[in-house]
Amino acid sequence: MPLSFPTVGVANMSMRLRRVVAVSESPFTLDTQVFAHQGARWEAEISLPPLKHAESRSVEAFIVGLKGREGTFTFGNPLHTSSIGNNTVSSAAIRAETFALTGGTGAIPAGTYFKLNNFLYLVTSDKAAGATALNFQPPLRLAVTSSSAITFNLPTTTWRMASNDVGWSINQASIYGFSFACVEVV
Repeated sequence: MPLSFPTVGVANMSMRLRRVVAVSESPFTLDTQVFAHQGARWEAEISLPPLKHAESRSVEAFIVGLKGREGTFTFGNPLHTSSIGNNTVSSAAIRAETFALTGGTGAIPAGTYFKLNNFLYLVTSDKAAGATALNFQPPLRLAVTSSSAITFNLPTTTWRMASNDVGWSINQASIYGFSFACVEVV
């Protein structure tokens, strides 16, 4: 573990960043108090394209091999490719939401995904060419040591199934349909 995601493509994908935020509202004044807890993780629903029996075998083996929520797999947004070059990070503390880049001086647009220490992050504001500060979410899961490498092209993270119940559909033409929900391993 983790298993590699099958190379059959993705037909549809819904992705979100789930946070743990408590909100308390007074029933008398409607004033609110907000407390942002530390928890944040990526969640996704993935639908694969219709597959013939021969193509579906690797997907069936993958899904069953995960053993429900026990196993893990690596996956990222399959459409997120980037030509941003190599970058490295100066050290940063756990839960940081910004750090300085020590390698690579090019611009990085907001909405760019990257991988650092096997976790997936999203750039939240444009970084101009020559600037060093990079703002991102979710907060760092691990402290970062100096010269840690960042991957921008096809970044991945580790996922597990959101449920122990896994299955797929098969029609009369022997076309298989696979859809499942997964959550990031934090």
